[in-house]
Amino acid sequence: MGKKAAARYFSYELVPLTPAEQAALPAPSKGYRRPSHRLVYTFAAAAAETDTAYDGLSALLSTSPKTKSADMLFGEYKQQPYIELGHHQLKTPLAVRPVFLKTPERVEALVCLMHLALQAYQVLERSYRQQTPAVAPKQERLMTAEQMLRTFAVCGIIARRVPIGQLVCPARLTTQQRQILDRLHFPTPRQLLARRIPLAPTG
Repeated sequence: MGKKAAARYFSYELVPLTPAEQAALPAPSKGYRRPSHRLVYTFAAAAAETDTAYDGLSALLSTSPKTKSADMLFGEYKQQPYIELGHHQLKTPLAVRPVFLKTPERVEALVCLMHLALQAYQVLERSYRQQTPAVAPKQERLMTAEQMLRTFAVCGIIARRVPIGQLVCPARLTTQQRQILDRLHFPTPRQLLARRIPLAPTG
């Protein structure tokens, strides 16, 4: 229960077991101790029944004009997590080397770039979710851009010396990495390298 809403309908306490109650219990397994207390709880059924009249109702206080309907306001309120997600990305440390800016103009330029990067970030997330089937597991349907980028945190390139020089090839992708690239219609690392690095001679 913790701090959830259901906690106010329950009260509980730990009651010490009497010697007779402890003796009636089976012998504990090796590495375990004999129980010394039992959990006693009560459920306030009357209070829960009274509150069912308000179950499913939400009260919102807004300063918006009366021309907006309650459905529109509630829909905008429910979209708040999407805005907060964007704020979360702006407030986290930059995944780049430290940047020292000495003029207000450069600070403004960096903020502008961060907003542009956030737009690309959200487009990446939206594109993936649009290509995810409705019957896919919830974890896939609600995949965030942050989770996708974390999936590619380990995506190595193998370079080894051969008689004709250096041979570069990508490491094998995981199943999840390949699935993400397929749904986004992005080329694989092997395809990208093939466009930029000539293939090794076979003869």
